[in-house]
Amino acid sequence: MTDITDWLDRTSREVGRRPTPEGQARVLLLRRHCPAPVPEVWDACTEPDHLKRWFRPVTGDLRLGGSFHFDDRTGGEILRCEPPNLLGVTWGYGKEASSEVILRLAPGEGDTTALELEHGPLPDEVSVNGSTVDPVVQDAPAGAFGLGARWEMVLHFLERYLRGEPTEDPAQWEASAAGQEFGRRGADAWRSVVAGA
Repeated sequence: MTDITDWLDRTSREVGRRPTPEGQARVLLLRRHCPAPVPEVWDACTEPDHLKRWFRPVTGDLRLGGSFHFDDRTGGEILRCEPPNLLGVTWGYGKEASSEVILRLAPGEGDTTALELEHGPLPDEVSVNGSTVDPVVQDAPAGAFGLGARWEMVLHFLERYLRGEPTEDPAQWEASAAGQEFGRRGADAWRSVVAGA
């Protein structure tokens, strides 16, 4: 419980809008400080041998303009790559329309990295299992945790990996009592952000 509280307290969350050619797009922003210098965090987020140890195996043409795929139909194209500070990719599931995920890394205090993850454009509502939900804060009764809590879980796995304590089976951890509690409390934190936006 203290671990979850500490995580929630040290995470910055925002839901806002950014300009696009089509108008204003809804985005979520997640900010953390990672316990490693920028080059290590960059490698953990971009090198297949690292990614499979804390996230999922990735395949594809992993260079600017190339495409990538994870094992669960998630994938996209690499739009921007400025090592070791900026990675921009499209993000989609199966044949669904893609959004964009941007990862920004900057030196933090000491040997840490200031990490910012931006995901958008995101709709205000989607239909899931017959219910209309906000994809940022969707909760377990509607079928799964929303994007806010999901990205927090992903960054939790990254932080554990950088500390030398990787989660052996992320899917099993997500289904555990600790993972479900983490997801519920993360969803509550995102729900508060959305309510205040």
